[in-house]
Amino acid sequence: MPLVYADTSALFAYFHPKDRFSDLVDRAVVATAPDFVYWAFSRFEIRHALRQANTDNHGTTAWKALRAAEKTAGRLRWFNELTADKMLDAAEELSAEAGAGIGGGGMDVIHVAAARRVKLLSGLDEFWTCDATQAEFARALKLRTRLFK
Repeated sequence: MPLVYADTSALFAYFHPKDRFSDLVDRAVVATAPDFVYWAFSRFEIRHALRQANTDNHGTTAWKALRAAEKTAGRLRWFNELTADKMLDAAEELSAEAGAGIGGGGMDVIHVAAARRVKLLSGLDEFWTCDATQAEFARALKLRTRLFK
């Protein structure tokens, strides 16, 4: 199974059936059957986004799907190596290294820094996002990137 770092936009599309990118992400998941990198930051960010979207049956379905995925082996692969302190330091270093060349915000830098770390440690196969600016940044850092648009 390929190892994929999916930012929150791609994870949200995977879990929420009414996201505008849901069909595209679902097709990619069916085609590749990836394990998604999961760590404290991505867990917080996806849970927060799904809590905000939990206003109808689709939001409830998305929340239940995430919670089920968190309890079963597979699909969400926990990375102990990605700790908040280490990744904030790595993001700070990446920000200093890339400077004004970064088109995205701070959260984007954290995701790309985490994906770079996973690539170094475990041979990350792909970085998935629905954010064109973040995809451009990840590609500039030599991460194999899939942009859903």
